[in-house]
Amino acid sequence: MSDAFLRQLFDAAQRGDGDAIGSILDIFKPMIYKNSCINGCFDGDCFQELCIKFIYCIKNFKFTNISDITRYFN
Repeated sequence: MSDAFLRQLFDAAQRGDGDAIGSILDIFKPMIYKNSCINGCFDGDCFQELCIKFIYCIKNFKFTNISDITRYFN
């Protein structure tokens, strides 16, 4: 996936495009799932809360003075 495509998804998600939000969630779902494990066991409530927080962050994230979106993921 290119940086430009991911940026387009973010822009669409920030405009309220539900499909774009869903696509971004699908991309990051493995990371969210991994961070939803507590003491080695998956916690569904934690997963749901992380997804809600992630959607909030997508909607409120501000891109400033950077063209390469991958710099935000380091």
